[in-house]
Amino acid sequence: MNPNDEPAHATTAAATAADEAASAHATTVAAIEAAVERKPDIGATLDKGWRALVDPAWLVGWDPQRFDLGDGCTEVVVMGEGPDVVLLPPLPGFKESWLAVAARLRQSYRVVTFDQRSRFAGAPSWDVLLADVLRLLDVFAPGPAIVIGHSMGAALAQRWALAHPQRLRALVLSSGFARVRNPAGNVYARFIEQPLVIASQRLLPSGAARSIARVLARHGRWVYDARCDDRLLDFIRHCMSHTSAATARTAVALVMAHDTTARAPRITVPTLVLVGERESVFSRPAAEELARLIPGAVLKESPGVSHLHPLTNPEWFVDTVEQWLGTRLRG
Repeated sequence: MNPNDEPAHATTAAATAADEAASAHATTVAAIEAAVERKPDIGATLDKGWRALVDPAWLVGWDPQRFDLGDGCTEVVVMGEGPDVVLLPPLPGFKESWLAVAARLRQSYRVVTFDQRSRFAGAPSWDVLLADVLRLLDVFAPGPAIVIGHSMGAALAQRWALAHPQRLRALVLSSGFARVRNPAGNVYARFIEQPLVIASQRLLPSGAARSIARVLARHGRWVYDARCDDRLLDFIRHCMSHTSAATARTAVALVMAHDTTARAPRITVPTLVLVGERESVFSRPAAEELARLIPGAVLKESPGVSHLHPLTNPEWFVDTVEQWLGTRLRG
């Protein structure tokens, strides 16, 4: 062999090796993706029919992808550019509860949200949910993030702040609670009104269900408030109609087991507590209690709205969070 040919031969061999490595990598990736596709869905994933019911502006950048939680898959959405903001959903765990807020936050932040799992190998467990958050954020938000949770998501956010304080820049607890209480004035709403409303929205024809929801919104009953237009009422009904009894029981069991009253004073990250002005006689005192328990927490009230204020008053929600972040993180 001519010695002058050796560099060309070596270059060809290296290129062949690189091609083989790339091919092997592509085969491995394809095998992993195929394995993920075969795994069951264990997240509280909402069916695609909801897209026709919401403001089209909310859908910009909303591109869910499947994510492997180990024993099954959920859906995650990542949108926008900037500091990481993680949105933890309320009961029953639909990420779409954050549509209106995410549409605004994505203009200045990188938003990560996902469907909370609704299926467990054993009994429902907060520890499993924390492990899910860790697995997700190790991939999508590995550094300190701003974590925002609403209702049940606020309970999970508290637990995340206690277990992984180094992973938070700031904490926002929307309509949160340290534990579930049942004040006397809430008995009728919780045990009579709420079941009847859910039954009406799940079982009645759409026109009749919408008429009932309009009355509830006009009077600010339960999760409804006067800012709920027909499109939003139909979206809420769609979510109720597509929540299985098993999913609801799982989420309620977790909520009833939640109690951070003794540990909340150990939360050390900057914390903002939000609540709707028209929320129940449980939710408002619960938010006030959280603000008292967490050192340095700030409490803000969204005017004129009820429990679904991230959907009905997202402008105030995002403005308030951004103003507080600007003061607290830079001050």
